[in-house]
Amino acid sequence: MTASREDNLPTGLNTVADFLTGAPTDHSGIASAVSEYAGKENAPGIPEIRRRAHEAGLDGVLLGWRQEISKQPADETVIKKLIPEDIIQKISKETGVSVPATVTGLAQVLPGIVYRNAQREHQPRNR
Repeated sequence: MTASREDNLPTGLNTVADFLTGAPTDHSGIASAVSEYAGKENAPGIPEIRRRAHEAGLDGVLLGWRQEISKQPADETVIKKLIPEDIIQKISKETGVSVPATVTGLAQVLPGIVYRNAQREHQPRNR
């Protein structure tokens, strides 16, 4: 099956557009989009990421991210295993950056989001 792409530009032009817009280094839009997916309490992506991590044998990766803030971005192959392709495509479309730049951005922000989720889970709830 051929992979479908939602990008409006051919690959070469995507690379140029990403460079001109700073997409490879500005992850604020990606952080906002992924926060909706997995960064808020009861977000739909939290259980999905955990399930996909377990299925891919990546429980240890998530555990590491949950225990301390990662100083390094995640491996992009790990991101592709944890986040479904349709969600990556959706975030790419919402943020206006190419799919490769989206994956790079997710690699930068997802470990921190997982860490903050873990911290939130351990905070006492106000009643």
